Amino acid sequence: MTFLKKIEIDMGPNWDLYQTSLTELVKRQVTFQINHQRQRKYLYSDRKGGTGHKWQRQIFVSLMMGVPFPNFEINIDHKKNNIWIEDGQQRYKTFYAITNDMVKLPDLSSLGSEYSGYSNMCFSELPLKIQNQIFNQQMLLLCGNNLTQEELHKRFLLINNGTPLSQQDKRSAQISKGASYIQGIVDGIPEKDGKLNELSPKLNMFKMKDGEFSHVNAAPNGRALEETVAHWYNILNQGDLFQISQDQLNSLYKSFNNTDNPKHENYFDKILKQVDKCICSYGKPRELKGRTLLFIFFIVKHYMDSGYKINHATFVKNYLDVLSNLRIHNELITYSKKNGDTDTLDFKRLLGRCDGMDQINTVLNLILNEISMISNPIKVDARRVFTRDEKVSKLMQQGGCCGYCSVELKIDNSIGDHKTPYSHGGETSMDNLVTSCKPCNDMKSSLPYDLWEKIIPSLKDRNKKAK
Repeated sequence: MTFLKKIEIDMGPNWDLYQTSLTELVKRQVTFQINHQRQRKYLYSDRKGGTGHKWQRQIFVSLMMGVPFPNFEINIDHKKNNIWIEDGQQRYKTFYAITNDMVKLPDLSSLGSEYSGYSNMCFSELPLKIQNQIFNQQMLLLCGNNLTQEELHKRFLLINNGTPLSQQDKRSAQISKGASYIQGIVDGIPEKDGKLNELSPKLNMFKMKDGEFSHVNAAPNGRALEETVAHWYNILNQGDLFQISQDQLNSLYKSFNNTDNPKHENYFDKILKQVDKCICSYGKPRELKGRTLLFIFFIVKHYMDSGYKINHATFVKNYLDVLSNLRIHNELITYSKKNGDTDTLDFKRLLGRCDGMDQINTVLNLILNEISMISNPIKVDARRVFTRDEKVSKLMQQGGCCGYCSVELKIDNSIGDHKTPYSHGGETSMDNLVTSCKPCNDMKSSLPYDLWEKIIPSLKDRNKKAK
């Protein structure tokens, strides 16, 4: 890698120091890869023509003034000709954002006449001399030699010990399929040999935009949202022993080290998709945070486990209206603790303090009871498909014709259709069965029956004319 110049200095047996220019960093997006699993979340939402965050603008000023930067920590994969940035992604991506006109300089009048004329400029607006000065600025890269992933993980935690790493930062950096699975739900999964910012969202949760890093349309994002998702997953893992606690999440991630694949993945993904639809159907998803966001999962899971259809369009609004009313009235709630004793708290304190399932179930039941007064959920029949015998029996009742357009029909070409659509809560029962031809079934789809009923006469007239 000729663009890296090795600096001849003794860094010990496991480390080498290299030097390269900023232009080499930002133009080699395939060579320089971000270890998204280990790194802290990128904090900024970069866009062309944007002003950038205050910290990014300060970085821009430092570049223009030629101020040296701390070294990056890297790990070279010689087999794949890749360089993994193990620490320093905030600077690395900000350099890219600056040189691609996603950050503007602040007001520089305080720095004197030498710089004041460049206030509020983006990179391409600067004189070529300054652009070249920034591109040619030298960067130091500390490279670990023959370090295992576990050693690199420990190093990451060590060098960030004085920074405000959250417990989820430390958990998420863990090398395990479980940690990758939880992280991938929120941030997406890096594409193989992908370029800067190219992530493939696992579930496209909360309107993640075009795979851009940390672009989630919910109040908590990055590690905060990831921690909420980890709690949601742990509900399935712990059952009645579940607690909203950091210790329990630490134990969860420790268990990930002892298993090849996370448990409950299919079931968890099904619930998450319903949660996502509810949140994305609500116009103000940033109102959802803290316990308010956490409890959505409990309620969606309850409806799914009980066989109810969820109305995505009204779910969050009804839920937030109920929470608001419960907070306003703030009645005293008496509940039974795990040890058999009882305790009494007003609703606000109970919601804010609840951590175990005894308190959580009390809050959950209050919310569910209130929601049922606003909108009763529709019970969905667990059996979705009609049997052949049921279709034969119904076809005989229909005189061997399609129950909608009256065209002659053979059983092998017939379809068992839900008169009231299954998606609208229609049961898989003889009373709700119509044996139909495929064209009618395709046309009807999930159309409500009262609307479909208006179309049926025209279908019968069409068949009469065809004869």
